[in-house]
Order: sequence, then structure tokens, then C-alpha cells
Amino acid sequence: MSTSLRPPVTVRPRQSAATRTRRSVVGHNRSGVRRRRRRAAGLVAVCILALGVAACSVKDAKAEASASASASASAAIARAEKGIADANARATASREAALTPELRAKRDAALSEPAPAKPPQLNEESAEGAAASVGYFLDLYRYAFMTGNTTEFAAMSDDRCKFCQSTINNATTLHNSGGWADRWEQTITDLTYYEKLDGYNYNRIKVIADHGEQISHPKGGTETKITEAMQGQTLNFAVHYMNGRWLVGGVEVEKTQ
Repeated sequence: MSTSLRPPVTVRPRQSAATRTRRSVVGHNRSGVRRRRRRAAGLVAVCILALGVAACSVKDAKAEASASASASASAAIARAEKGIADANARATASREAALTPELRAKRDAALSEPAPAKPPQLNEESAEGAAASVGYFLDLYRYAFMTGNTTEFAAMSDDRCKFCQSTINNATTLHNSGGWADRWEQTITDLTYYEKLDGYNYNRIKVIADHGEQISHPKGGTETKITEAMQGQTLNFAVHYMNGRWLVGGVEVEKTQ
């Protein structure tokens, strides 16, 4: 009997069906997880891209709407300004047509009135300087109503001066309506300067003045207002010296008996 030698055989433990099933499931699960992660990443990328496009679209739409609204507003303002300018031009033309040659000559004379000359003592911190300032102020008062120019008058007016602000408003309103005032004569016949009292910041100046008939022409000369001439009118000025010049803080016009 012959005996043949066979190579040894390695015997591996047989795997149970449950073990094979678990490995198959685990492998399948890992592949599924990887596939789901890839799909999720793809979805996130798509979402981010979509959101970016949407955000840009909204931003562009807002910018476009804002530009459109701004253009519409600008056009509306331009139309309104043109309408106002046209209306003013028509009103001016109408007033010009209604002016008689005599009224036109008076208006031209008033508007061409030269600015009052500044007195040499105007800015002196003295009784003479205060007196000169009051005289100059009264000349500017007349000049404002004749020409509508209130720049120098306002520069001499204290912020608390109600008389000053009323004058500026009235002269401006008169000229904005196309009106003016004729030149009138005015003369200071007496002036008294008072030193400041203790506790007061203003000097008092008492003025006695005469003025001729004052005639104004509101609404482009379509109306006429007359203030009668007056002799010996009393005016009380409150003035103070500040920053190298005299300012008027108030004016009181005494009523005649």
C-alpha cells in the first residue's frame, strides 16, 4: 500500500450566515453614507449657489428700483421748479404790462438807489460812534424798503431785535411780490446818548426825527400804501458794542398823543 504525502491544508473557521450578513450590511451602509454625503454636499453647493443668485437678484432689483425712484423724484422736482419759474415769469410779465410809465420810472429810481455811505465814526466805541451807528441804521431802514437789500441792515441787527426782524421780513415780502417803496426824506433833529445802567448790557439812545410821506407799492405797483409825514417822532434805541461794531438790540417807537 502506497502512501502519498499531501500538502497540509489550512482550515479556516467557517463564517456563519449572520456574520456574512453583518459585513454585507456594514459595507452597504458605508457606501450609502458616502453617497448621501456626496449628495448632501451637492445639495448644499446648489443651495448656496441658488441663494447667491437670489441675493444678487434682490440686491440688483433694489438698486434698480432705488435708481428708478430717484430719477422719478428728480424729474418731478424739475417739473415743479419749471412750473414755478414759468408762473413767476408770467406774473412778472403781467405786472410789467400793468405798470404805467410813471410807476415804472419810480420803481427804477427806487431799485437803483445807492447804498448809504458809512460814517467815519461808525465803529468807534464812543458816544459819537453810537450816534453815527443809529443814523446809519435809519438810512439802511429806508434803503431796505426801496431796494429789498437787507444785508447791511441785518448785519447791524442783534438776534433779539424784534423791530429789526420785522423790518427785514416786511421789506423782503414787499419786494418778493414785485413791489418797492419810493424814497422819502428823513432827518434826525435831536439825539441823546445815555450811559449803560448797572446790570444792563445796552446803551439807550433817544432820537427825535422828522420824516416825509412814505409811499410803498405792493404787488408790483397794483396797490399803493401811504404813511403820513411826521414831525418830531421819538425813537428809543437799545445799542451795544460788540466785536468792533455797534449792534441794535431793539427799537421802540413812541406813540404820538
